[in-house]
Amino acid sequence: MKNGFVIKRSSGEFELLKKLSYDKLISEIICSTDLIRGYLYDTAPEPIGAKKQRFFDKLRSIGITIVTKKLRYKSVICKHCKQTDVNVPYQKGVDVSLVTDIMSLAFEDAYDIAIIVTGDNDFLDAVNYIKSKGKKVWITSFQASLGDDLMRAADRVIKLDDIFGSLVL
Repeated sequence: MKNGFVIKRSSGEFELLKKLSYDKLISEIICSTDLIRGYLYDTAPEPIGAKKQRFFDKLRSIGITIVTKKLRYKSVICKHCKQTDVNVPYQKGVDVSLVTDIMSLAFEDAYDIAIIVTGDNDFLDAVNYIKSKGKKVWITSFQASLGDDLMRAADRVIKLDDIFGSLVL
């Protein structure tokens, strides 16, 4: 079976994922299927910092396609001290981009299995849609981040907690 996988950046999980061997991660999560393409969805500041650029370059060197959205900033007023921080970064458009791609690629019959590295229940509708197109959906996530609804909707769940030790650099 042909498959593709996507990695969605999310706060604490992502920090842990940066310390993993992506070669080993890919090998573990694709099992005995044929990988077509892997994607990482993330935000990036303009200009992109050297550390993040090295991370993206490493992923590209192992065949991962990087999809980025511009990192945005907003003003936030601290509810305790009432001071305003005008440079709080936030992510916008990453989830929509990921969902658009997995749904359009399902419609184009570009894969048999979508392997999505996220535990966010917000992806439930997209998962159900691509399953209605006859595709299988595997979810890869840390247990603490895995939404119950998403877990029940998945055809297979790969818990990073169970394989983490073998993936650490």
